Amino acid sequence: MDFFTSLTERFIKVCDGLKGKSFPYNESLAWNDLGYNQVLLQRYTKYELDGVGFNLVTTSPLTDETVVFGDDLGDIKSNRKFARVTLIQVDDIAETQDTYDLLKKLDFIKYHISPEGYMMRSTSKTHKEAVRVSKEALKNGMSFEKIGDLFIKKYKENPTVKAVRVIFITDPKTDFSELEAIAVKNHEITEALNQVMNNVMFDCDNCNLKAICDEVEGLKELHFKSAKENNSL
Repeated sequence: MDFFTSLTERFIKVCDGLKGKSFPYNESLAWNDLGYNQVLLQRYTKYELDGVGFNLVTTSPLTDETVVFGDDLGDIKSNRKFARVTLIQVDDIAETQDTYDLLKKLDFIKYHISPEGYMMRSTSKTHKEAVRVSKEALKNGMSFEKIGDLFIKKYKENPTVKAVRVIFITDPKTDFSELEAIAVKNHEITEALNQVMNNVMFDCDNCNLKAICDEVEGLKELHFKSAKENNSL
Protein backbone atom coordinates (compact mmCIF):
# COMPACT_ATOMS: atom_id res chain seq x y z
CA MET A 1 0.00 0.00 0.00
CA ASP A 2 3.08 2.23 -0.07
CA PHE A 3 2.95 2.37 -3.87
CA PHE A 4 1.52 5.89 -3.69
CA THR A 5 4.15 7.38 -1.35
CA SER A 6 5.99 9.20 -4.12
CA LEU A 7 2.73 10.72 -5.39
CA THR A 8 1.84 11.92 -1.91
CA GLU A 9 5.28 13.54 -1.65
CA ARG A 10 4.78 15.24 -5.03
CA PHE A 11 1.39 16.49 -3.88
CA ILE A 12 2.86 17.93 -0.66
CA LYS A 13 5.40 19.85 -2.75
CA VAL A 14 2.60 21.37 -4.81
CA CYS A 15 1.04 22.68 -1.60
CA ASP A 16 4.31 24.14 -0.27
CA GLY A 17 4.00 27.91 -0.06
CA LEU A 18 0.21 27.94 -0.30
CA LYS A 19 -1.71 29.45 2.59
CA GLY A 20 -4.31 27.09 3.96
CA LYS A 21 -6.98 26.80 6.61
CA SER A 22 -7.70 23.58 8.47
CA PHE A 23 -11.10 22.52 9.80
CA PRO A 24 -11.34 19.51 12.17
CA TYR A 25 -13.97 16.97 11.17
CA ASN A 26 -17.42 17.70 12.58
CA GLU A 27 -20.05 15.24 11.40
CA SER A 28 -22.85 17.54 12.54
CA LEU A 29 -21.70 20.16 9.99
CA ALA A 30 -21.70 17.75 7.04
CA TRP A 31 -23.59 19.30 4.14
CA ASN A 32 -26.84 17.68 3.07
CA ASP A 33 -26.44 14.76 0.67
CA LEU A 34 -29.31 14.46 -1.81
CA GLY A 35 -28.76 10.76 -2.38
CA TYR A 36 -29.07 11.11 -6.16
CA ASN A 37 -27.30 12.85 -9.02
CA GLN A 38 -28.66 16.36 -9.27
CA VAL A 39 -28.94 18.60 -12.32
CA LEU A 40 -28.08 22.23 -11.61
CA LEU A 41 -29.14 24.50 -14.46
CA GLN A 42 -26.96 27.40 -15.54
CA ARG A 43 -29.42 30.05 -14.36
CA TYR A 44 -29.19 28.71 -10.81
CA THR A 45 -25.40 28.51 -10.92
CA LYS A 46 -23.16 31.13 -9.33
CA TYR A 47 -19.94 29.84 -10.93
CA GLU A 48 -18.15 26.67 -12.00
CA LEU A 49 -15.00 25.03 -10.68
CA ASP A 50 -12.93 23.02 -13.12
CA GLY A 51 -9.95 20.78 -12.38
CA VAL A 52 -9.18 17.37 -10.93
CA GLY A 53 -10.46 15.27 -8.07
CA PHE A 54 -8.80 12.08 -6.85
CA ASN A 55 -7.85 9.96 -3.83
CA LEU A 56 -4.39 9.17 -2.50
CA VAL A 57 -4.41 6.13 -0.23
CA THR A 58 -1.80 5.79 2.50
CA THR A 59 -0.98 3.80 5.63
CA SER A 60 0.60 6.87 7.25
CA PRO A 61 -1.32 8.46 10.16
CA LEU A 62 -3.78 11.20 9.26
CA THR A 63 -6.21 13.44 11.10
CA ASP A 64 -9.85 13.73 10.04
CA GLU A 65 -10.00 17.26 8.65
CA THR A 66 -10.74 19.51 5.71
CA VAL A 67 -8.01 21.81 4.40
CA VAL A 68 -8.64 24.75 2.07
CA PHE A 69 -5.86 26.38 0.07
CA GLY A 70 -7.18 29.59 -1.46
CA ASP A 71 -10.64 31.13 -1.47
CA ASP A 72 -13.57 29.33 0.11
CA LEU A 73 -16.82 28.80 -1.79
CA GLY A 74 -18.41 31.98 -0.44
CA ASP A 75 -15.45 34.13 -1.51
CA ILE A 76 -15.28 33.00 -5.13
CA LYS A 77 -17.06 35.32 -7.58
CA SER A 78 -16.49 33.66 -10.96
CA ASN A 79 -15.33 30.47 -12.65
CA ARG A 80 -12.15 29.14 -11.10
CA LYS A 81 -9.57 26.41 -11.55
CA PHE A 82 -9.58 24.03 -8.58
CA ALA A 83 -8.60 20.62 -7.24
CA ARG A 84 -9.95 18.20 -4.65
CA VAL A 85 -7.47 15.69 -3.28
CA THR A 86 -8.60 13.23 -0.62
CA LEU A 87 -5.94 11.52 1.48
CA ILE A 88 -7.29 8.28 2.96
CA GLN A 89 -5.57 6.32 5.70
CA VAL A 90 -6.12 2.55 5.71
CA ASP A 91 -4.44 -0.44 7.32
CA ASP A 92 -1.78 -2.13 5.24
CA ILE A 93 -3.16 -4.94 3.06
CA ALA A 94 -0.93 -7.86 2.07
CA GLU A 95 -2.92 -9.29 -0.82
CA THR A 96 -2.65 -7.45 -4.13
CA GLN A 97 -6.21 -8.20 -5.24
CA ASP A 98 -7.59 -6.98 -1.90
CA THR A 99 -5.59 -3.78 -2.32
CA TYR A 100 -6.94 -3.21 -5.82
CA ASP A 101 -10.51 -3.98 -4.76
CA LEU A 102 -10.27 -1.50 -1.88
CA LEU A 103 -8.86 1.24 -4.12
CA LYS A 104 -11.73 0.78 -6.57
CA LYS A 105 -14.32 0.79 -3.77
CA LEU A 106 -12.92 4.03 -2.36
CA ASP A 107 -12.85 5.63 -5.81
CA PHE A 108 -16.42 4.47 -6.39
CA ILE A 109 -17.65 6.31 -3.29
CA LYS A 110 -17.20 9.75 -4.82
CA TYR A 111 -19.77 8.90 -7.49
CA HIS A 112 -22.32 8.43 -4.73
CA ILE A 113 -21.73 11.73 -2.96
CA SER A 114 -24.25 14.37 -4.05
CA PRO A 115 -23.96 17.56 -1.95
CA GLU A 116 -27.05 19.72 -2.36
CA GLY A 117 -26.25 22.66 -4.62
CA TYR A 118 -22.79 21.31 -5.47
CA MET A 119 -23.13 19.38 -8.73
CA MET A 120 -20.06 17.26 -9.45
CA ARG A 121 -19.17 15.81 -12.83
CA SER A 122 -16.15 13.55 -13.00
CA THR A 123 -14.49 10.83 -15.05
CA SER A 124 -12.56 7.89 -13.60
CA LYS A 125 -9.86 7.61 -16.27
CA THR A 126 -8.73 11.25 -16.40
CA HIS A 127 -9.86 12.22 -12.87
CA LYS A 128 -11.18 15.48 -14.25
CA GLU A 129 -13.69 17.01 -11.86
CA ALA A 130 -16.01 19.91 -12.62
CA VAL A 131 -18.40 21.47 -10.13
CA ARG A 132 -21.38 23.77 -10.51
CA VAL A 133 -22.06 25.81 -7.38
CA SER A 134 -25.63 26.88 -6.59
CA LYS A 135 -26.50 30.49 -5.77
CA GLU A 136 -29.08 29.29 -3.26
CA ALA A 137 -26.67 26.90 -1.55
CA LEU A 138 -24.15 29.69 -1.06
CA LYS A 139 -26.84 31.85 0.54
CA ASN A 140 -27.58 28.95 2.88
CA GLY A 141 -23.97 28.83 4.06
CA MET A 142 -22.40 26.09 1.98
CA SER A 143 -18.61 25.98 2.41
CA PHE A 144 -15.70 23.68 1.64
CA GLU A 145 -15.59 22.75 5.32
CA LYS A 146 -19.15 21.39 5.18
CA ILE A 147 -18.58 19.67 1.82
CA GLY A 148 -15.40 18.15 3.23
CA ASP A 149 -17.25 16.89 6.31
CA LEU A 150 -19.71 15.12 4.02
CA PHE A 151 -16.85 13.47 2.08
CA ILE A 152 -15.21 12.33 5.31
CA LYS A 153 -18.50 10.97 6.63
CA LYS A 154 -19.08 8.95 3.46
CA TYR A 155 -15.57 7.54 3.23
CA LYS A 156 -15.54 6.53 6.89
CA GLU A 157 -18.58 4.35 6.32
CA ASN A 158 -16.04 1.88 4.91
CA PRO A 159 -14.64 0.05 7.98
CA THR A 160 -11.18 -0.17 6.41
CA VAL A 161 -10.82 3.63 6.45
CA LYS A 162 -9.09 4.98 9.56
CA ALA A 163 -8.89 8.69 8.77
CA VAL A 164 -9.61 11.11 5.92
CA ARG A 165 -8.13 14.48 4.99
CA VAL A 166 -10.01 16.33 2.24
CA ILE A 167 -8.05 19.11 0.56
CA PHE A 168 -9.62 21.76 -1.68
CA ILE A 169 -7.35 24.02 -3.70
CA THR A 170 -8.47 27.22 -5.45
CA ASP A 171 -5.31 29.32 -5.12
CA PRO A 172 -4.41 30.54 -8.66
CA LYS A 173 -0.69 30.18 -7.83
CA THR A 174 -1.14 26.40 -7.72
CA ASP A 175 0.63 24.21 -10.27
CA PHE A 176 -2.55 22.57 -11.53
CA SER A 177 -0.71 20.85 -14.40
CA GLU A 178 1.35 18.94 -11.81
CA LEU A 179 -1.82 17.94 -9.97
CA GLU A 180 -3.24 16.61 -13.23
CA ALA A 181 -0.05 14.62 -13.81
CA ILE A 182 -0.27 13.16 -10.29
CA ALA A 183 -3.89 12.19 -10.89
CA VAL A 184 -3.01 10.37 -14.12
CA LYS A 185 -0.09 8.52 -12.50
CA ASN A 186 -2.31 7.59 -9.55
CA HIS A 187 -4.76 5.96 -11.97
CA GLU A 188 -1.96 4.15 -13.83
CA ILE A 189 -0.59 2.62 -10.62
CA THR A 190 -4.05 1.45 -9.56
CA GLU A 191 -4.64 -0.23 -12.91
CA ALA A 192 -1.14 -1.75 -12.83
CA LEU A 193 -1.96 -3.42 -9.51
CA ASN A 194 -4.89 -5.13 -11.19
CA GLN A 195 -2.81 -6.26 -14.15
CA VAL A 196 -0.10 -7.64 -11.85
CA MET A 197 -2.56 -10.26 -10.61
CA ASN A 198 -3.11 -11.63 -14.11
CA ASN A 199 0.20 -10.97 -15.86
CA VAL A 200 2.58 -13.96 -15.79
CA MET A 201 5.31 -12.47 -18.02
CA PHE A 202 8.86 -12.58 -16.63
CA ASP A 203 10.52 -10.77 -19.54
CA CYS A 204 10.60 -7.18 -18.28
CA ASP A 205 11.80 -5.75 -21.60
CA ASN A 206 8.64 -6.91 -23.35
CA CYS A 207 6.16 -6.37 -20.52
CA ASN A 208 3.64 -3.55 -20.82
CA LEU A 209 4.06 -2.89 -17.09
CA LYS A 210 7.79 -2.16 -17.34
CA ALA A 211 7.58 1.64 -17.28
CA ILE A 212 5.34 1.81 -14.23
CA CYS A 213 7.24 -1.02 -12.44
CA ASP A 214 10.53 0.83 -12.93
CA GLU A 215 9.03 3.97 -11.46
CA VAL A 216 7.10 2.60 -8.47
CA GLU A 217 9.15 1.03 -5.70
CA GLY A 218 8.04 -2.50 -4.84
CA LEU A 219 5.75 -3.00 -7.83
CA LYS A 220 8.28 -5.02 -9.83
CA GLU A 221 8.88 -7.36 -6.89
CA LEU A 222 5.12 -7.79 -6.51
CA HIS A 223 4.79 -8.51 -10.22
CA PHE A 224 7.38 -11.32 -10.07
CA LYS A 225 5.81 -12.73 -6.90
CA SER A 226 2.36 -12.85 -8.51
CA ALA A 227 3.75 -14.34 -11.72
CA LYS A 228 5.49 -17.14 -9.83
CA GLU A 229 2.34 -17.88 -7.84
CA ASN A 230 0.23 -18.02 -11.01
CA ASN A 231 2.71 -20.30 -12.76
CA SER A 232 2.80 -22.67 -9.81
CA LEU A 233 -0.96 -23.29 -9.97
